[in-house]
Amino acid sequence: MVVNLGAGRYSVGAVTFDRKTREITIPAAVNMREGPVEYVLVGNKGKVHEAVFTTDAEARDIHVAALLLGVKPEPDLGPENSATVVKDKGAVVLRVEWDRNGPPEKMFLNETVNQANPSTGEVSGTLPAGAWLYNGSRIEADGVFAATRHASIISIIRDDDALINNPGASRDNDEIHTPHTAKLPKKDHPVRIIMRVK
Repeated sequence: MVVNLGAGRYSVGAVTFDRKTREITIPAAVNMREGPVEYVLVGNKGKVHEAVFTTDAEARDIHVAALLLGVKPEPDLGPENSATVVKDKGAVVLRVEWDRNGPPEKMFLNETVNQANPSTGEVSGTLPAGAWLYNGSRIEADGVFAATRHASIISIIRDDDALINNPGASRDNDEIHTPHTAKLPKKDHPVRIIMRVK
């Protein structure tokens, strides 16, 4: 159920969204600070062994909020082993923030994931900056929304079950992404994932 919080703000389950700023806020927590990862964000019943952050929020609630803000899911993930162009209506900008002494820490979500050179294994930087692809998951053969069943929300590796996919060229290599430990707070620290619909 969508609840009107006033002043253009609404909630759907644990998710809140703002019609004025076109932002969706997802409560989450740091899950992994080291080791290979394939997801930036999953639900607590999802693939937590390979995700930087986890959330209690339901994928369907995030999807409802995104649709109400006018996102147009783009189910085509593009060609393999190359980046894809993110179209305006399927583009979302993602950042993470958390409280600390003083102003909240804020950064774009790509900055929380390191990317290694496939040839050498050495970290070559973070995921590229830019919009992410809102593909909107899919309905499985038995009628269940895949993102809800698998709790897959923001994927680094190509995954049409997830709501959101990394559009970069590294998305078909599941061995080169790790959390950017120096940028992250301690494990289990609460954070907010902010998704802005373009």
